[in-house]
Amino acid sequence: MRRLVIAVILVMVAVSLVACASSSTPEAGTPVPATGGSTQLAAAPNPNADILSPLPGGAPEPFPTDATSIPKTVLDNLAAKEPMLIFWYDPTTYVSDDQRTEIDAVLKDYAGQIKLFVFDYTAGIPVGSTTTSLPAEIDKAERMTDLLRVNTTPYIVFVDGNGTITYRFAGFVDRSLLRREVMRATQ
Repeated sequence: MRRLVIAVILVMVAVSLVACASSSTPEAGTPVPATGGSTQLAAAPNPNADILSPLPGGAPEPFPTDATSIPKTVLDNLAAKEPMLIFWYDPTTYVSDDQRTEIDAVLKDYAGQIKLFVFDYTAGIPVGSTTTSLPAEIDKAERMTDLLRVNTTPYIVFVDGNGTITYRFAGFVDRSLLRREVMRATQ
């Protein structure tokens, strides 16, 4: 019985190798271009590209600047062209406390180089309120949260001095990654 199973496995491997080999060779009768093949060369890798920590989504994304949707303190920081780290947290979770500990450890090493903005993700949830309107700055913080597509906590956004989002993190991030992104945002 064992010999039969081994024979079946060997036949399956041989068939798959033949199928792979035949798919990589051109079919008989397939016309070949007169130039002798493709003349398009592969693009050379960009030596200045960041291959160790590329930006998510490719192109840099500008931070929104709509005065009706962004809190005044954040807009003032953007106008001053200062880098910033924006942190959304949920005070009811332990991971938010752990994340804040990591952020504080990194920012201690980079004091004065990057500004920290902290937003309570649950601040816009009315508790026992009979009205549905929020104070203006909390409403703006909620709108900013929506504009930046923040959908979980902890959530971190890094913005450089040019007002460009340099990186985003959803979930817990250790201090080595935070340090890397602080350096990227402040350089």
